[in-house]
Amino acid sequence: MAFNLAQAMKEILTDYSDQVAEITVKVIEEVADEAAEELKIAGDFKGTKYRSSWKAETEKKRLYASAVVYNAGHGQITHLLEYGHATVNGGRTREFPHIAPVNEEAEEKAIEKLKEAIESL
Repeated sequence: MAFNLAQAMKEILTDYSDQVAEITVKVIEEVADEAAEELKIAGDFKGTKYRSSWKAETEKKRLYASAVVYNAGHGQITHLLEYGHATVNGGRTREFPHIAPVNEEAEEKAIEKLKEAIESL
């Protein structure tokens, strides 16, 4: 009898784990796509080629997922725009913080959406 209970518990937990993993992948993909779209309009600078080059890529594993949002065409410029850079005259260019706020918002959204989705199981 104890063996059957243990086996049943194992099956229940495995099923729950699989459901949580599926939800995690779905939420991470969704939040990453939203972040890429937000970065296309973030910041108060010009640069339509830079803006349109934001992409989201999700890596799926058995129990987790991770996402990277990156600028496919102009990756080197992201740091210079976000933090500014030195000029030839010894001054500094203006900073355009646009990545950090979107990143923070994406983290918060992911946590909230995961909580809601897992609680509804």
